[in-house]
Amino acid sequence: MFRSISSISFSGQLEDKIEAAAAAGFDGIELFREDIIGFEGAPEDIPVFARNAGIGIVSLQSLRDFEGLAGDAREAALRRAERFLDLARRVGAPMLIVCANTRPEASAETAVLAADLAELARMAADRGLTLGYEALATSAHINTLEAAWEVVRNVAAPNLGLVVGAVHLFAMETDPAFLAQIPPERIALVHLADAPTTRIDRALLTQSFRLFPGQGNLPVAALYSQLLALGVSAPMSIETFNDQIRSLPPSQIARDGMRAFHLLAETHRRDTQPHSDLVAPSFVEFVAQEDEAADLESLLRAMGFARTHEAGQVALWRQGDAVIALNQMTEGLAHSIYLLQGLSVSGLGVIVDDLNEMDARIGLFHGERVGEAAEPPYGLPVLRGPGGSVFYLASGPIETTAGYAGFAPTGEVPAALISRIDHCAQALQPNLFLSGLMFYRSIFDMRSEEIRDVLDPHGTVHSRTLANDTGAVRISLNASFGAGTTTQRFLEKSGFAPWHHIAFHSDDIFAFAQTMEPFDVLQVPANYYEDLACRFDLDAGLIEQMKALNIFYDRDAGGEYFQLYTRAINGVFFEVVERRGYTGMGAANAPVRMLAQLRELETEDALHLL
Repeated sequence: MFRSISSISFSGQLEDKIEAAAAAGFDGIELFREDIIGFEGAPEDIPVFARNAGIGIVSLQSLRDFEGLAGDAREAALRRAERFLDLARRVGAPMLIVCANTRPEASAETAVLAADLAELARMAADRGLTLGYEALATSAHINTLEAAWEVVRNVAAPNLGLVVGAVHLFAMETDPAFLAQIPPERIALVHLADAPTTRIDRALLTQSFRLFPGQGNLPVAALYSQLLALGVSAPMSIETFNDQIRSLPPSQIARDGMRAFHLLAETHRRDTQPHSDLVAPSFVEFVAQEDEAADLESLLRAMGFARTHEAGQVALWRQGDAVIALNQMTEGLAHSIYLLQGLSVSGLGVIVDDLNEMDARIGLFHGERVGEAAEPPYGLPVLRGPGGSVFYLASGPIETTAGYAGFAPTGEVPAALISRIDHCAQALQPNLFLSGLMFYRSIFDMRSEEIRDVLDPHGTVHSRTLANDTGAVRISLNASFGAGTTTQRFLEKSGFAPWHHIAFHSDDIFAFAQTMEPFDVLQVPANYYEDLACRFDLDAGLIEQMKALNIFYDRDAGGEYFQLYTRAINGVFFEVVERRGYTGMGAANAPVRMLAQLRELETEDALHLL
């Protein structure tokens, strides 16, 4: 498999793009004409620079609005095409990409278009070059794969092939089964990209919303597998158009692009038996000192947790299978996070089914190995995630870890109102959102839902939910460009990718809520329950009971969902949920929760000013 990436997927200078793509392991790079302008040297120096970096040139992009013109416009197009072909040869590109004409006045007749492409193919052959013809969803007439193939197959030129553009194919609702009608050797190049949806304007979709495979919701992995099954051996190249991606450093973009390729290959390998490496949460580590630690301990006790084990300055707080490790050490990894963020979640312990396989996958996807390091006091290997976040990789519950023998029991007995960790929510800086999503999709092979826009009183929060195969591990990623949103306020004082809340599951949330003091519970606006009666046909007594206990409610096709939130400590808060067949995360209640938290935050800020 020849893996390539288009230079348009990066920001920065062409030299940086080439070096980043080579360092990430790409075999080739496609050159956009605009990137050549800023190159420090003559066009002939580009292939030398690329060769020295260890990467090949795949193509020059793109000759546009060439075929189907008449008169002076056709003659001008031929002269322009000749200059493009000469430039392709100078930059060492063996192929010139030709995009189907977007001008409405261009001919739509196959014979006319085929004749023009035949002439261009002859000109390319004279220079030892090939052509790749690509239908764009925004082209005037040839905007589908079927139409492009009809033109190409009518050109008797062995150096003319078809470019399959994934986003264009899905945007035009082409049945991928049509690919079986195309001889594999006539496919010259495959452009791979994903997108959140195709239900938007085609120009906007293809020019601004393309993502790396795995970051969107299109069936790119199935297309990739189908092409391999058909025997397509043409280079496959990632081509994204997305300002959010381009805001990242070239090295990060290249790493994410290569992760996308590995994810496609892994999905293809596991196609018949999709399988996430994650099994379940093991524990959540908090780091805190002095008063904040005492405040967290007070809230944990109020929730029914007990300090069941301790080892020096680290204590385990437990209830059911939910384990919180409170780390008050003044050295080590957790303390370094404390120095940056204050009281915070400093790490998540996750159970994986095969540590050796996970270690190999991390080396493939992440460029590092984790098997050698063992972080005290748990004795577990560490994986750094988005924004420097920490994962402790375990083969079982915390009792099975190497360091557990160092923890002494305290004799305290927890309550029995919380059974396990339900999900965790992470806040990401906006420019890390898509990269963070790629991390979870590729490293842990988690499934993702569509991006949701949650309305905060001061802006919009973009949210994406990921889960393993069983749903036992759920993670919510959140990012916002609004400076005043609760998410962005939390990020401003916490860091690049902090965990802002941890949710626990309860089999009886009403019994749990009755044990909580109002001071420790987020107060829900009273009118929420007025609105609830309009949204759902609920018993009035049930609504009054939820109102008295500050419990949120939602329902989906699977069943009902009850939520309760605690007060926040340094921006971090807990959630307790009861699921009665419900599979979501209560997104409908998030705006109300954010409003209530904003009121809590503003009250706290006002008290500090007194």
